[in-house]
Amino acid sequence: MDRQDVIAIAEGLRQIEKGVEKIQGVMRDKKIKSLADVAAELIPFFKEDDHEVTEDILQHLEKK
Repeated sequence: MDRQDVIAIAEGLRQIEKGVEKIQGVMRDKKIKSLADVAAELIPFFKEDDHEVTEDILQHLEKK
């Protein structure tokens, strides 16, 4: 790995961190206790737009 690879990985990790912070903020504001609750809300949206999400992902979310 060269320096650019390390920088790219660090940037990706920072984006993940920002995403997690955003998710946690919404969950805190809406008093959502678990990701399973979020998944239950998202499943209808995913089913409407099924070309974006595979059936495997839907089944995984529904198990939670």
